[in-house]
This record gives sequence, C-alpha cells and structure tokens, in this order.
Amino acid sequence: MFDVVKDNVALDAGKYGFTKLYSEKEVQKNIVLCENLAGAATNRNKKTLIMLKELDFDLGSLKLLAEKKKACLLFDISKIIMSKGLRRSIEMAKLRTTLKYCNKYGVFYAFASFAESELTIRNAHELIAICWLFGLNSGQAKFALEMVKHY
Repeated sequence: MFDVVKDNVALDAGKYGFTKLYSEKEVQKNIVLCENLAGAATNRNKKTLIMLKELDFDLGSLKLLAEKKKACLLFDISKIIMSKGLRRSIEMAKLRTTLKYCNKYGVFYAFASFAESELTIRNAHELIAICWLFGLNSGQAKFALEMVKHY
C-alpha cells in the first residue's frame, strides 16, 4: 500500500504499514488539479491522477471517466480528517455518493492522506477504517491505496 505525504515529512514507510510513502513533490508532476468532475472529464484520455478542488456530483462526467479507464481520481482524505462538524459530514456524504457511482461504473480512484507532519500520518489500517466510513469494503480500500503506484 502507498500514501502521499507533504514534503516536510520523514519518509519511513514500514513504520506505518505502507510499502512506500511518496512525497507530494514526487507525484506532483502526475497530478492534474481540476475544479470539478466536468473538468476532470477533459483529462480522461491521459494516464494521470486527477485531484478535485470541489467534489460535486456529476454522473455524466463519471461515465466519461469510466470509458477510457486511464485517469484516476485522487481523493485527499486530510480535508475530511482536518475538518469538523457539519462541513465534515457534508464532505463525507459527497465522497460516499461519488465513490458509490465510481464503483458502479468502474472509475479508478485512489486515496492519499497528504499528512503535514509525522504525527498526522495515519497508518494503513487507519486509512482502511476511514474508507469503511465511505461505504467501501476492505478489498476496495486496499485497491484504492495501491493505485498511486500505477501513476
């Protein structure tokens, strides 16, 4: 399993149950930042990680991403971990809905924690447990944590 952390974090992957921890700088060249799913659909022909600024639900764009099977949505779990209250529940509901349709149509997705310090790195089992909250089973969560290495 793999994770992406901020650049100032020490990279000792075995300590946290990961095969490798990538720094944000290493994967930055493979990440395309898009405003929403409609913008992500324009990058469907590239083998790239797509990170969304705002997670709005767009079924048509998800179907377009599923057609080519090249692009992979990268979800930043730190946004949810660091938020509190109503904002956290709204983000979790949006992600849960998006992941439900990603699984239905076969859209690739990956998770990364983007931890800012060594104390905020979640180990692999904690990330899998967080994925359970999004409606994924253990196999889907492990697959999502493995996807970063392919891009």
